[in-house]
Amino acid sequence: MNAWETRLAELPAVALAELEDEYALLTRVDRKYIVSPAVWADVMADVEGLRALEIDGVRSFGYESVYYDTPELHSYRDAARRRPARYKVRTREYLDTGGRAIEVKLRSPKGETVKHREWLADDAPTDLLEGAARAFVASFPQVGAAVDDLAPVLTTRYRRATLVAHGARVTVDTGVTGISAEGPSIDFGGALIVETKSSMRAGDVDRALWARGIRPTRVSKYCTTLAALQPDLPSNRWSRTLRRHLTTAAHAA
Repeated sequence: MNAWETRLAELPAVALAELEDEYALLTRVDRKYIVSPAVWADVMADVEGLRALEIDGVRSFGYESVYYDTPELHSYRDAARRRPARYKVRTREYLDTGGRAIEVKLRSPKGETVKHREWLADDAPTDLLEGAARAFVASFPQVGAAVDDLAPVLTTRYRRATLVAHGARVTVDTGVTGISAEGPSIDFGGALIVETKSSMRAGDVDRALWARGIRPTRVSKYCTTLAALQPDLPSNRWSRTLRRHLTTAAHAA
């Protein structure tokens, strides 16, 4: 167990019901950082009031997300071109606690991220959108006629710890790996992806990171790993992240 994991184990716990009731933050501003485990341990020591999500004595959970896009990769390309209004569609499976959901994330012209979620039956298909999942996605005008063209493009896997601090929610992802539909994969090595989710105002965790010279990073699990796996895609928006944090060659299937 490294230093940040030790600090995680020592934090007071927050229950899932309280997290969902008081810290859902489905409309929020997200700030993402890529940090080393040692730096994150120092940040955790400096921020007062941190609590960790705990379910059945466990504080780190496995996630698997499948991202859907059109054959032309409209969702990816809209993000790469920073279109003010755009969408992202994915299913998310909670590997340790069980359950799977379909999610539509919408980006507003004001820079807010609004996430919509609906739980799926355990036997719902994972390789296409149909039934309740299709109906849910089709209900959003921003997705429009693209719903029938959406197909799995990339799967991401990682482990996540969730913290709360003074009105903000913080996720810490480790072992982040992107796997293309064709099989090759790429990962972030030992780096942590820390994401703060709050109102427009920066929180204590943001300020503690800024004090160490660590600023928000342009990183998207979907877009950044897909760009690394398909170097011909437009990726200037994430060029710094690709250069600094992703391995230079994809792993074969």
